[in-house]
Amino acid sequence: MAQYEQVKFASISVASSGANTVVAAVTAKKIRVLAYSIVATGAVTAQWKSAAAGANLSGAMSLAANGGLAPTGDPTCPLFETAAGELLNLNLGGAVQVSGHVTYQEIT
Repeated sequence: MAQYEQVKFASISVASSGANTVVAAVTAKKIRVLAYSIVATGAVTAQWKSAAAGANLSGAMSLAANGGLAPTGDPTCPLFETAAGELLNLNLGGAVQVSGHVTYQEIT
């Protein structure tokens, strides 16, 4: 059974095309995403990944200008999680400002 740490929160403010670190890697722990909210200032695709060039955690999501997403899960039914020891990355298809927040746990 996974050992849970407290629920944590991080703000999202990224604008670079390609890999954007949202939550830094934690040695030997997975980052389990419970909820997030993102809004883009312009049309862009966004995709969650484990590590900068790691496994896809979501499909590519097309966001319209001023459009966004706000899915939620919980500890028993999280949205997704990184591989152990890998950072949580939001990959953008273009240089567009994407802002929001993420709710997560670090698990072993």
